[in-house]
Amino acid sequence: MRRFIAKLILLTDANPNIWEKTKYALSIFFQFAPIAFILDLVNWWFSENQQFGTFMCIALVFNLATGAWSHMRAKTFKVKTMILRNLEMCAIVIVGYTMLEMLRYTAGDNVAGELFRISIQIMTLMYPGSKIFKNVFILSKGRYPPEYIMRRMYDFEKNGDLNRLFNIRYNKDLEEEERKKKEEFINNKN
Repeated sequence: MRRFIAKLILLTDANPNIWEKTKYALSIFFQFAPIAFILDLVNWWFSENQQFGTFMCIALVFNLATGAWSHMRAKTFKVKTMILRNLEMCAIVIVGYTMLEMLRYTAGDNVAGELFRISIQIMTLMYPGSKIFKNVFILSKGRYPPEYIMRRMYDFEKNGDLNRLFNIRYNKDLEEEERKKKEEFINNKN
C-alpha cells in the first residue's frame, strides 16, 4: 500500500520525467484494474439480481440472529464459533452460487436458463433459510412453522424437487396427514 501511495505521489510530482511518470501511471492502473473489474461485475450482478441479493443478505443476518438466540437458550453459545460458522456459510454461499451462476450463463438466455436461475436462487436461499426455520421451530417448541412445512423443507434439501416444495396438492396431503396425527394424539391422550 505504501508503494502504491508513493507512486501516486511521484506521478503528481514535477521531478520525475515523462517516462517515469508513464511507468508509475501504468503501475497504478494495473494494480487498480482487477479490483475495478471485480467491483463492476458485482455491481452489474447486484443490479440484475437486486431482490435475490437483498433477500440473501437478510437471510444471512437472520441466520446469525436466530442461531445465536437458539444457542443462547441452549447455553451452548460461543462467539468465536458463531462468527466462524457464519463466515463459513457466507463463503460457501458465495463460491457455490458463483459457480452455479456460471453454469446458468452457459445455458443461455432461454426458458431452461431462466428455470435454472430460479432453481439455484431458491436452493441458495434455502441453505441459510432452512437453518433459520429449524432454529425458529426449536425456539417456538415446534409450534412454528408447522411440521408439514418443515417436512417439505427437509424433502427439498434431500431431492431438490421444486414442484413438490410448492405443489398445492402435496401441501394439502401434508396438512391432512398433520391433522390426522393431531387427532390421533388427542384421542390417545383421552
